[in-house]
This record gives sequence, C-alpha cells and structure tokens, in this order.
Amino acid sequence: MEIKVLDDPKEKVAETQAVALRAEVDALNVVDQASYDMANMINKRAKEAKVAFHAWFDPIDESSLRARQAVIAQRKKIDDPLDYAYSTTSKKAGTWMAKEKARIAEEQRKADEIAHKAAEDAALATAQALRDEGLEAQAEAILETPVVVQRVEVAAPVMDKGTSLKTYYSAEVKDLMALVKSVAEGKTPPFYIMADQSKLDQWARLSKGAETIPGIEVKVEHKQSRTL
Repeated sequence: MEIKVLDDPKEKVAETQAVALRAEVDALNVVDQASYDMANMINKRAKEAKVAFHAWFDPIDESSLRARQAVIAQRKKIDDPLDYAYSTTSKKAGTWMAKEKARIAEEQRKADEIAHKAAEDAALATAQALRDEGLEAQAEAILETPVVVQRVEVAAPVMDKGTSLKTYYSAEVKDLMALVKSVAEGKTPPFYIMADQSKLDQWARLSKGAETIPGIEVKVEHKQSRTL
C-alpha cells in the first residue's frame, strides 16, 4: 500500500515551520535575559509544532510500519531457511574443498620431489655406466644436462559448475587484557580497541563527574525540558 504523505498540506506546513525554526535557532546566541526569553519562545513553538505534527502523522506512520513489518515477516519465512541452507552448504562444501586442495597440493609437492629425485638418480646411474665403459666425456655431458622430470599429476577434486572457492578472514578476541596491554605498550594501534560509548555514558550519568577514568572526560550539558 503506497501512502503519499507529501501530498498532505499539513505536512507542507509542518516542514516549512520546522525549517524556519531551525534557521532562527542557528542565528540565536543566549547571552542575556532577552535572548533567553527568545530561546524559550522558540523552544515552546518547536514543542507545540512537533506535538501537532505527530498527532496526525503517527497514525499514518504506524499503519505504514505495521504493513511493512507484515511484508518483512512474510519475506523472512522464505528467505531465512533458504539463506541458512545456502550459507551452511557453502561453508561445509568450501571447508572440504579447501582441505582437499591443501592435501592435493602437498601430495603434488611430494610426487614432484620423488619424480625429480628419480630423474636425478637415473642420470647419475647412466653417467656411472658410461664411466665404467671409459666414456668420461659422455658421462660429464649427462651430468651437465638438466634432468628431464616426468611430472606425475595428482588427481584433484572437481568443483561444481558455476562455483568458486573464496577464503574469508575474521578475528576473534581470545585474551582482551593481552590486547589492552599490547595497545598500552604501543605495540598495537589503539583503534583495535573500540570504546563502549553506551557504557561510558551510563558511567558518566551515575558518577556525575565524581569519578575518573584515564583518557575519559565527562562532558556536562544543561538543557531545559518543557511540558505543554
């Protein structure tokens, strides 16, 4: 259901008033009784305008939100199990394929090593046989010629058509204090530790500046509240 809120004249009036009040606030500095009274007049008008706006807008907003939530819930009933099936099989298949590729690479390395040694041994045996027959020059020529290695291909797993293997990396904190110590000692950049702003704000509200935390400044802001 499409709701054209912008077609309502009330919305246009509310928007015009809101923009005008914001402009008045930007030009206002409270430095004396007169400017204080002006601030309170704007404050009261802003409060009244917001209450009036939401009196007619909230029912529209709530109706739209309920409709949107129903659509999202309907979508999730299909998307969630399909996303789970896709994601889980991708991880299981990808993990196996990565392990297989690593195993095959190691087996190929060993096979190449064996093939190279076999080729070298064959060249040495041929050179020795030539020496035994007194053909020293021919033996030296064999030893100076790079060996020809017959590569043995190790069978690799076949990836499904249309798929590719991707590797993703993520970090998990196993020892927070070790990380904190590393940052404190300058070994690790401080941006690897993110301050919990909500917890710090809660501490500031409770302590009201009576306590201190190194590196943290308690900011104090005064505001008036208004009831209509």
